[in-house]
Amino acid sequence: MSFTKNFALEVAPHNIHVNAIAPGGITTEGSTKPLAGSGLTEAQLKEMSESFAARIPLKRMGVPDDIAKVALFLASSAADYMTGSLMVVDGGVLLM
Repeated sequence: MSFTKNFALEVAPHNIHVNAIAPGGITTEGSTKPLAGSGLTEAQLKEMSESFAARIPLKRMGVPDDIAKVALFLASSAADYMTGSLMVVDGGVLLM
């Protein structure tokens, strides 16, 4: 976050916007693949996933599209007056 703020200050005079995205737990092939060879059954894997998601205020894991939507917002003119910001996309985990 310090790098984001410092870089935003440095390049702001050039009308360059610098913002950061802090993703929470996102379900991807890469995040599930290591568990596939763990020896756990499908039922155990499902139970583990549901247990993790139950601790997230929105009660689900994120998907890549959740991050993409925030990136699209930051790249759009809707974020023209933003720089040096951190967008937390974690389903509300940091609220707890």
